[in-house]
Amino acid sequence: MAAAKSSMKASLRRFKRARKGSAAVEFALVVFPFFLFLFGLAEVAMIGFAQTSLNYAVAETARQIRTGEAQMSGASAGDIRQELCDELNKFMIMTCEGNLYLDVDRFDSFTSASNDEADPIQNGEFSESGFGYTPGAPSDIVVVRAYYRWEVMTPMFAPVFSNVSHGQRIMVSTMMFRNEPYQ
Repeated sequence: MAAAKSSMKASLRRFKRARKGSAAVEFALVVFPFFLFLFGLAEVAMIGFAQTSLNYAVAETARQIRTGEAQMSGASAGDIRQELCDELNKFMIMTCEGNLYLDVDRFDSFTSASNDEADPIQNGEFSESGFGYTPGAPSDIVVVRAYYRWEVMTPMFAPVFSNVSHGQRIMVSTMMFRNEPYQ
């Protein structure tokens, strides 16, 4: 029995001194958090890039309303939405059909514009009811809002990044301005 005990102690000492396979064990401990961080960083970068693209597209498209170009040419809501989609796709391919929503409203004052609309996200669902297209006349105050339904790419991060059901995030870009006195 003493020999077995001595052999066991010797085996434990050899195991303690052994270094073979330690890199594999260390890698196994580090690989999951590393890839979790990597995929999370990629997801945040894609959402940020998409949001920046949406902001740029709204700024460029709203310029047509602000200068009166859209009103003078008789552009419809569909025309402006298509222009917004074209601008959105200059940097990143984004599917507009069923994902891009536009709301253009005219107001009497800047303060009335701030209290205009309830949040379109209610109970985890996005609703476009109440959206319209009223680009206004010269010197009118106009608010252009664009909403884009973004599909969270990494299912593991859907609970973190989504703000509506089905693992999607609604991105919003808003621009408020006074139309130029065109004519």
